[in-house]
Amino acid sequence: ISYSSKDKALAEHLYDDLSGKGVLCWFFPKDAKWGEPVWGEIDRGIKTHEKLVVICSEQSLQSPAVLREIERAVQREDKERKNVLFPIQIDDYIFDKWEHERKADVVKKVVGDFTQWKKPVAYQNAFARLLRDLKADKPLPSNSENR
Repeated sequence: ISYSSKDKALAEHLYDDLSGKGVLCWFFPKDAKWGEPVWGEIDRGIKTHEKLVVICSEQSLQSPAVLREIERAVQREDKERKNVLFPIQIDDYIFDKWEHERKADVVKKVVGDFTQWKKPVAYQNAFARLLRDLKADKPLPSNSENR
């Protein structure tokens, strides 16, 4: 789960709920090995887990760390031809104001809507969809299929 420290409450909530449903998650505060280089640990987490959920907020999409994690996930998608990046939005920044060279790679995906995550029913509905879609493993179309 990739996020800005300002979105830590949602990240922890997602981690607890995903783990509770049997989804193996790598979550930096709980899984990074002490004494290891920070970026080495983050890169290892991205490489060894099938998917990366990115909490796309104004804060996270301005974070060099989150942008680097998005870059790594998109590189894996290009190389392995499978869905790795699962963006979820908690505000409209990703569509309305975010300017970045990888924006097209992120917004071409269906972005999960967690804008109402603080409301229990809305959160549960969004979480159920995220859980369903994380479990579905569908390869990406090849470049020839995109033409």
